[in-house]
Amino acid sequence: MGVPYHLVFLIQQLYESNSARVRIHRDLSGKQQPEKEIVRDVYYVRCYLTFTLVMRKVLDNWTGSITIGGSKISNLRFADDTTLVAASQEELVALLNVLEQHSAAYGLGINYNKTKVTIVDREHANHREIKSIGRCEVVQSFTYLGSLIDNSGSCENEIRRRSQQARVSMTKLTKIWRDHNITKATKMSLVQSLVFFIFLHASETWTIKKADRARIDAFEMWTWRRILRIPYTAHRTYVSILEELDNPKRLSSIVSMHAHILRTYSQKR
Repeated sequence: MGVPYHLVFLIQQLYESNSARVRIHRDLSGKQQPEKEIVRDVYYVRCYLTFTLVMRKVLDNWTGSITIGGSKISNLRFADDTTLVAASQEELVALLNVLEQHSAAYGLGINYNKTKVTIVDREHANHREIKSIGRCEVVQSFTYLGSLIDNSGSCENEIRRRSQQARVSMTKLTKIWRDHNITKATKMSLVQSLVFFIFLHASETWTIKKADRARIDAFEMWTWRRILRIPYTAHRTYVSILEELDNPKRLSSIVSMHAHILRTYSQKR
């Protein structure tokens, strides 16, 4: 299979030479030979190694791709989560066929029930008449590593989705925002670590438009109004609210900075 010897040796040692102890407070048990759990872990390792080997053989030699920012991209891989990228319907079908052929040689196969295709184009035609490509269902959007990717190529729906998730988290902490014994500074720290953290997931991949920035600002002001208990009927301006909070760093600026740092790092590489 072409698996490096040191990985084979590692798996062999997991089977043959591994032992474990159980500690309860200060009491330590004698050495035991693991059985079920270690076998399960080894099975996962072997599956992952085989899967990675197949994907590398197929994708590293694949000439088709699209160009983004001067870089050619044919796939996105994170552990065993893979997204294939093709410039045309024919190219994608050819790529799937090659992947299926190589997978069959190792006893693997494509789960077409879980494999979806999204068509993204500049005309935003959506291609609703195309129901399938190859044996894969064509969908308008899909979730990859927790982020929503849709056929418009825009981040608008993902920003709306993240905003809603963060609002739900904010609402669950209402007792904290109403507690007068908790300082304003502590509440701000909680918002930044528990609420903004949810909103900013994968934000470095967003392409922010003017309307998106307005949505981000509106969400940020909603959170600050909640901790300051300012109703909308008070007609307070954004500036006055930020001044009351000693002008914290704007959420939209954090999003822009994340993307800027990522682009700079990619260019240096």
